[in-house]
Amino acid sequence: MENVETNGMPQAIKTLRILHLVKWLSPTEDTGGKIRSFRIGRALSSFAQVDAAGFVLNGKLPDGSEDHLSHYNRLYPLPICRGSRAVRKFLTAFAGGLSLRTARFFPGVFGPFVEHILRETRYDAIQVEELPLMSSVGALSPDLPVVFSSHNVESELSILLFSRPNPLFRLLANMECRRTIQEETKALVRARACLAVSERDRNALWLLSNGNGSSIHVLPNCAHDRFQPSDRKKPGKGLLFVGALGWYPNQDGFLWFMDEVLPLLRKQSPAVTVRVAGSGIVPTLRRKLERQGIDVHANVLDILPFMQEARLLFVPLRIGGGTRIKIVEAWAAGLPVVSTVRGAEGLPYRSGVDMLVADDAAGFATAVRRLLEDDGLHANIRSEGLQKARYFRWSSLASPLAEIYRNVLNDREA
Repeated sequence: MENVETNGMPQAIKTLRILHLVKWLSPTEDTGGKIRSFRIGRALSSFAQVDAAGFVLNGKLPDGSEDHLSHYNRLYPLPICRGSRAVRKFLTAFAGGLSLRTARFFPGVFGPFVEHILRETRYDAIQVEELPLMSSVGALSPDLPVVFSSHNVESELSILLFSRPNPLFRLLANMECRRTIQEETKALVRARACLAVSERDRNALWLLSNGNGSSIHVLPNCAHDRFQPSDRKKPGKGLLFVGALGWYPNQDGFLWFMDEVLPLLRKQSPAVTVRVAGSGIVPTLRRKLERQGIDVHANVLDILPFMQEARLLFVPLRIGGGTRIKIVEAWAAGLPVVSTVRGAEGLPYRSGVDMLVADDAAGFATAVRRLLEDDGLHANIRSEGLQKARYFRWSSLASPLAEIYRNVLNDREA
């Protein structure tokens, strides 16, 4: 286990054992959900001994030496279900009343897996990342404290995800919303504490619980300490998009940008360049982007060099929940941001001060063009973003998280 400064925390809390449940025990930290999960895991390891359990994809088994996993004492990987077994387990969970998003993480498989771990090892608490895994622990060891980390308010996100032209999706939208509301309500009752990413999400979760659930605390999304501006004196060049394009909201937003915003930009700035850096870029999508002259970088291991080289980051999200880690990282890297209102949701931004915000294609194109052409505006937005980033660092979360656990365990003793 990595030796981490305990900041004077009592030895009693340092001897805690916590089981950290994550959706994916991945050898790469390539999505916002993974980044938040593993950074919370590192904060936990500053005051407790932490083991982690989660699904792994075939051929993507981590060995524990990866930087984002090195703080765990032990890893418990569970191969994800495939083929006919996956279909059966998914349909069983869905027929049992679970949401589609929860059913695809197979509570009937993950629950017994976690139960076996708990029989073998004594833990003082369980930390659960994201709603789908809460259905796997609801009935396990009812006296064992659970801290639930909500990355999004899933009941709000489900309506947005399913509001598509496809009639089947529209038919499922209300059902998915009802089921996720039930799951979130149960999760808030089962957990001794809940972690939300923003005040907005905290308030939404409090309303779902009718004030009768767990205590809800804001633990914001942050940037790693290594995210800093480059030493280059002149601003970078080109537009940068960062994201997992296998995630529908990211793909939807980027295609909207490409189809409606980029043509407007190129009328005024024909030489503008666009880079895409992320994951989940399938060959058909890659070919489509390259035909538009877009520079594609798939499965990027480190996004910081791309941020340090770009002129601005654009976040054209039209569907989403929680907060965007990529915006906080851009602030920390000294990279100005243009976003939609949905993309900036949950962050304490000031439009026109620390980022530019627009929702329609013409307004978005105008905001991008202003940052491309106006060096004074670019410098001001950059400076304000750097100031804002000082308050959003993963390394600052250990102390408030330790206090949350201290209260949870004190309540248990009481």
